[in-house]
Amino acid sequence: MTSDEANSALVSVQSQAGALALQNAIRLWADATTDPTTFCRDDLLKSKYGAVSAFFAHTGKNPAEVNPLDVKEWRESLAERYKKATVYSRVSRLSSFYEWAMRDQVLSQFIRGNPTRFARPKCPRPYQTESTKAFDDEQVSALISVVKRKASSGDVVGKRDYAILLFFITTGMRRNEVIGLRGSDLELKSGSLILRCKVKGGDYVGRELDDPLVLQALSNYLTSCNRMNVITTERPLWTRHDSAGQPGAPLSSHAFAKNLKRYAAEAGIEKIHIHQTRHTFARMVAEETGSIVETQDALGHKNLQTTRVYVNRIAVRRDKYSRVITSRLGVSQGEQGGHEQDRGREAPDND
Repeated sequence: MTSDEANSALVSVQSQAGALALQNAIRLWADATTDPTTFCRDDLLKSKYGAVSAFFAHTGKNPAEVNPLDVKEWRESLAERYKKATVYSRVSRLSSFYEWAMRDQVLSQFIRGNPTRFARPKCPRPYQTESTKAFDDEQVSALISVVKRKASSGDVVGKRDYAILLFFITTGMRRNEVIGLRGSDLELKSGSLILRCKVKGGDYVGRELDDPLVLQALSNYLTSCNRMNVITTERPLWTRHDSAGQPGAPLSSHAFAKNLKRYAAEAGIEKIHIHQTRHTFARMVAEETGSIVETQDALGHKNLQTTRVYVNRIAVRRDKYSRVITSRLGVSQGEQGGHEQDRGREAPDND
């Protein structure tokens, strides 16, 4: 950033020149702190810009004038409208802006401290929000049935959403990992589908998907819109179908989430977040295998502790010992039945 731009950014944000320079500074920060290869980068840049610019609009101060009390007052105003995780995220982005500004050769001459350091809220406990609550089997079955009925009616959007939902439920993949799939990410091999995509952290991971029901759902969708030739190409796997069912722009996760809420309401589920499908997958794997290590592998977590926190909240621990213990102690159904005559007797006084 040039010296003139820095000076402009530090004049009153109420002036046109100061406001424009501050906007440019925020955009430079957002661009510099966002990986160029990040999925939905434009949406992320917009979100970052919106969070930080909203703060300066709220205070009416330039970056060098802000103090911790300003941040605290803004944080409290956010808490009246948003959840703790959202408040934490927005203040964290403001903190990131200041840390970037203090590293900038020119801006660092004027901004020497980060006012969020003493006003930043505590990090919310992980996996304690609505989006982390796993569905039980009955809820998942009801949701799948609703979408399957729409698919069976011949509706191309229903076919697409049914295939997407099965991808989420049977793989535990994250929102962007599924919605961002392209034809070149898929490979048919020995009756199975190999998915190769960029995951959280930037790594590229291969995953096998061999459930014939999921493969058939995908095939039905692509056939219904004449897009079987998308496989091995760079085109998006999922598209919108706004014009008489014809393929259109790439499907966004927001558009699918909107449809998912409608399906959930019909299935009797009041609140739903796409990420709940990943937690539901984790619950079922943990309950089926009884192994935290296998669940870690299925989720693709690098850190076992992350999986442990995940599973301890959502899974029902498989009973491995109750029958062993009653058998070892010689407890039997016969003994329970033999005391029918004692049921009417007064219980002994334990005092």
